Parts: sequence; C-alpha cells; structure tokens
Amino acid sequence: MFSSAALPLAFAASFLLVQVSAECTQFSTNGSTAATYDFYRFYDFRNIRDDIDGDAAAASSYGKSHTATESANGQSKIFQAAPWNSGWTARDWFRPSPKNDTIDMHYKPSRVSISNNTDISEEHSTYLTLHTTRLSDGSQLAAELDFAEYNVTFASIRMAARIHGASGAIAGFFTYHDDISESDIEIPTGGSADEVHYSNQPTTDPDTGVPIDGATFNVSMEARQPTSTWNNYRLDWVDGRSAWYMNGAQSADTEVNVPNRESMIIMSLWSNGGTFSGRMDIGQDAWFDVQWVELLFNTSSSATSDTSGTVCSVESSLGSPTPNASPCLRDLVTECIWWAIGMASTVSFMAFM
Repeated sequence: MFSSAALPLAFAASFLLVQVSAECTQFSTNGSTAATYDFYRFYDFRNIRDDIDGDAAAASSYGKSHTATESANGQSKIFQAAPWNSGWTARDWFRPSPKNDTIDMHYKPSRVSISNNTDISEEHSTYLTLHTTRLSDGSQLAAELDFAEYNVTFASIRMAARIHGASGAIAGFFTYHDDISESDIEIPTGGSADEVHYSNQPTTDPDTGVPIDGATFNVSMEARQPTSTWNNYRLDWVDGRSAWYMNGAQSADTEVNVPNRESMIIMSLWSNGGTFSGRMDIGQDAWFDVQWVELLFNTSSSATSDTSGTVCSVESSLGSPTPNASPCLRDLVTECIWWAIGMASTVSFMAFM
C-alpha cells in the first residue's frame, strides 16, 4: 500500500521539476565571476552526422577524418543544413595584408565542416571543425563563425576543443566590438601544444608599444593536458572584470581593459603570417575541433533586473540548466514528502483495520 500511495507523488514531483526546468528565466554560473544571465544557448556537435545532409556537390580532403562539402556558391552544405546554422554565420571575406611582413587571408565558409570521429575510445561520433591552410600563392585560407547576437553585454562563453596541425596559426574564441574592446582565448597551433593566451585588448600601449600590465596572460600547459587533446575553455566577462578557466579551474583574471561595449562572439582559425600567429609553409594545414559550445549572455536590448522568475544553474549538468534550490522549493518538496508519508501511513493503517 505504501508504494502505491507514493507512486502518484513520484509522478507529481517529476512533473514539477520538468515544469520548473522548462520555465528557466535566468541562468547562473559559479566561480569568482559568478553571475546571472538572461540568455542561454548550447550547441552540441558530438553526434549530429545523421541529422544533416552530407551529400556533396564537391568534396575536398582536409586530412584524416576531415571532409568538407561545398555548394555552387562556395558555402559548406553541411553547415547550411545543420540545425544549429541559424545561430551562427560562417564568414566569407577577403582580408588583405595590412603590412609588408604579413599575408593575405581568405575567410571561406567551406573551411567550416563536420568531421567524423575516428577514435573509437571516445563516445561522440562527430565534431565541428574549422580548418586553415597555406596556399601556393602564399595567402592563407581561414575560417570564422560569428554568433547571431551582435549586442552581447557580459557573457560566459565555453567550449570543449582541441587544436592540432602545423605551427603558424591561432585558434580564437572571443568577444569583439573593436580592437580596443575585445576579450580573447587564443591558442597557437602546432609546436609543443603547451601554451594558451588570454587577453583583453589592447595588450600594448598604442603610442609606445610597451606591454600593458594585467592585459594579457600566457598560460603554460605543462601541468595540464596539451592543447592538442580535448580541453574545456571558459571566458567570463562581467562588469569590470574578466576571468579565464580551463577544465573547471580558474587560470587568470583581470580588471584591466575589460570590454565595456556591446560585442559579438566569434570562433576563428587564422594566420596572417605575422609575429603573433607565425607563418605556415606552403601546403601546411591546421585544425580547430569543437565538441560543444555553451553561451550565457545578456544583451543591450534585454538586460533586466527582474528576479521574480526561475534561476537555473548551468554548472551541474552540461547542456541542461537545472533550477537553483530556493528555500520556497525546498520547503514545498519537504512538505510534499511528509504529506506523502502521512497519507501512506493512513492508508496502511486503514488497510489493516
């Protein structure tokens, strides 16, 4: 009798939690830059091969397990057909060399694709790939994805990524308004895969070229996994402060040159042949692979101080925000449990009368 009496409560409690989860109105983070945001997006690239159109008008090899498909207008057909396409735009533009010691870059949508995972030890079957290569004419093919919101004001941006291939390019995940209002995660390709750059632009004095203290951090990976393996990266931009995390642990933070303008969110893989990126040899390639991207953000048009809704934490379950336990919710659940126990006891007592 007890189990039968408790069963409806189990359904009711389950329904309550589902309803609360579906009604998240704000989203919270943890750490030294803990904050609450109005919007949440999660883009999962780990098992989507069966959900997209992989037929190719033309195919070009990117190396082992990397393929791209292009339509007649040069767009990646896989990217065009993907269910997450509405959230991102693949850039198609030519960036001429600004200096004599740099090279031209061609950002092409076809450099963005979905790759099959050939490592049977990993659970995911696919991942997003950005690809760059040095062409025979000396220029560089590059890749960039721009998030649809162009008026982000404060954000926590996260990804699971690895970077591999030849030295001479930079994988970037960052917020951008202009060259003096930008916050970056930048990861060099190739080499010993043992360094990550965090920065708020500008990092040098525009008049003297002297580095600005607290504007940039070069974090060694010697005590961590190399960047050529999967790592979780996180950048938090809150009012007056930026912080960077890797695999759940904070790596750096600063109050210097924190962005104060509405911004874009960008992923890119590029090389201009300059001092910072380095320069690939002709025909060399590099890849920026991404399992998932998680974004929490406010916008200039919708920031709100309303705290009457349900705040959900993103820290306990990847891709599935869960309601923060409020005193009211705890009291409600406690009362329901004691009510169920009382009802079950009453039913059991009556059954033996």
